[in-house]
Amino acid sequence: MTRRPSPRVFGRAPIPCVSALRGVDRRAVLAGGLAGGLAAALPLPGRAAGAASRRFEVLRDGDPIGEQVTSVTRDGEALEVTVRVRILVKVLGIGAYRYELDSRERWEGGRLVSLDGETNDDGERQVATVRREGGRLVSSGTWSGEVPDGAATTTYWTPDFLQRGTWISTQTGRPLAVSVAQAGAAEIPGPSGALAVQRWQVSGDIDLALFYDDRGEWMGSAFDAGGETARFRALDAAPALAPLWG
Repeated sequence: MTRRPSPRVFGRAPIPCVSALRGVDRRAVLAGGLAGGLAAALPLPGRAAGAASRRFEVLRDGDPIGEQVTSVTRDGEALEVTVRVRILVKVLGIGAYRYELDSRERWEGGRLVSLDGETNDDGERQVATVRREGGRLVSSGTWSGEVPDGAATTTYWTPDFLQRGTWISTQTGRPLAVSVAQAGAAEIPGPSGALAVQRWQVSGDIDLALFYDDRGEWMGSAFDAGGETARFRALDAAPALAPLWG
């Protein structure tokens, strides 16, 4: 019989830009030499203007349970990223667990300017509110305090984030220390069949695998969710998101 997933399992942070489905809270610093590995393994996208979105299917133990949409818009030096996640787990046809997240972040010159996120974790509301105040990032949401300048977020959409040792939870605004290591070539289900990707293993306050194709496009993730495997699988490969970072 299918067991009801607990909020502890779903309400943490491997989901791109969320913090659901399994854990969120990370520790450690990037291993030295990662930047060189990234440069060799992933392309460096050039500056671009415009907008693009990508849909992801969320699966738990192979069963579809939801969807995420990541949208990126560039206007000159300003970059905006929005994420919408909707997850509904059913047991015997009845909704047993619901997770919803909406977040919006603004960047300028590769630095986070603001982050706003609101999450409904099966009835529990959590908020991420981060603002740049001078040379500091300050979080005043569910988690309050100062965030290291140069931090990324748990949206994963650009490989640039792999070079940063702190990620901010878009669910709570909490800074998460991570270590990232290249884990070799892999093959995952893609929008139109098997897709060749590079696997990056994240550990510390988060434990998950991230997958990027040869364009540097984030195409999915995988992590343990209470003894089962949770996955995010890209449903489309175009238009490209990564060039909008540059």
